[in-house]
Amino acid sequence: MKGYKGYLYVNALSSLGSRMDLIASSALIFTFADSVYWLSAFFVARQIGGMMFSMAAGILADRMDRRRAMLISDIGAGLAILLVLLYPHPYVIVGAAFVKGMLYSLFHISFQASLPQMFGKDALVNINGLTVRLESIVGIAGFAFGGVLTESFGYGVVIAFDAATFFVSAIVLMRLRWENDEQQGTDHGDVRQERGTASRFWFGATYAYLAKHPLLLAVSLLAFFEALSTASHNYGLPFLAELFVPKDAVLHGGMWSLMSAGAWAGTYLASHLRSHQVASLFAASFLLAIAISLSFAGSQLWIVLLFLGLAGMFTGIAQVCRNTILQGAESRIRGRVMGVQNTLSRGGFFVGFLAGPSAVGFLDLSGMVILSQAIFAGGMLLLLSYLYMNRKNV
Repeated sequence: MKGYKGYLYVNALSSLGSRMDLIASSALIFTFADSVYWLSAFFVARQIGGMMFSMAAGILADRMDRRRAMLISDIGAGLAILLVLLYPHPYVIVGAAFVKGMLYSLFHISFQASLPQMFGKDALVNINGLTVRLESIVGIAGFAFGGVLTESFGYGVVIAFDAATFFVSAIVLMRLRWENDEQQGTDHGDVRQERGTASRFWFGATYAYLAKHPLLLAVSLLAFFEALSTASHNYGLPFLAELFVPKDAVLHGGMWSLMSAGAWAGTYLASHLRSHQVASLFAASFLLAIAISLSFAGSQLWIVLLFLGLAGMFTGIAQVCRNTILQGAESRIRGRVMGVQNTLSRGGFFVGFLAGPSAVGFLDLSGMVILSQAIFAGGMLLLLSYLYMNRKNV
């Protein structure tokens, strides 16, 4: 288990490189003509690649060895990044972003689905808490380091570092092994049966499983509403900072860092709620919607920062609870369950980012964010009603 835990830090290093690469790639894109167009294409390609491939990634995570799927993803992502260094052309950058979005879905789903085998189900709350804390630290440091290093050494060094982190991750994965008995044992009969009866309609087979497990279905659907909510305040945060301190990127970055720090603290609270995962998930999600609404409605900076920090804390709790619940799915179909959840999450982000500018046109900034949080809360109420009606199967 010690080696597995060490890999979590290697994976965090790869995430750090990816965030730094985001800044460096943006700097590279700004050297091209029509940079605004290409920057939009870059971000859209990442989202579409991940969204389109999430369901297929779930199938692969169930059909093949998950460690091998992670290994292929790391090597592929590293090669795609190196291609940007060799041919720094807009088409190559956008194409690489699309490929990275696809491979990130494959890696993330395989990684999350492997944690029960790597650490055991009894340790999942603590392990999920650690992964969220590492992501929070990466969120605080990655963008800052990316900006400083890109300014000091140029985009090439930062992009090369990102590629190196993927290859380091792949090397470490080659040295690791974990048991897949739950996936490869008696479940293989079920998997072979699914290949014969529903391989072309895999979503139907997955939905049939989710329909028998209302909690997993509700948590997967909750991801859409949460992502819609998150997209609204991600879009609105730069404008919120601008209201208090015009043309000051420090405040904007500080808001993100404060939310990451809140998420870091929230993971410790989640470790004390292990016996109340479902209640904690929905309570934290509801409080998240309230905190975001109050932060954008605040007229004083200290109030805004206070509620952003609380929003980060509730996000951390919700992340740990959600991951732990989904990892409770049977191993034979866990990847596909996470594929559905990942597709809904990315779809929510995509819809949110598309709707955000139009909603601001009809409403003001705070109105747009509060409306999205109301939709989030409404979705939660519908899902809680669904769980209550199916409480015998939860």
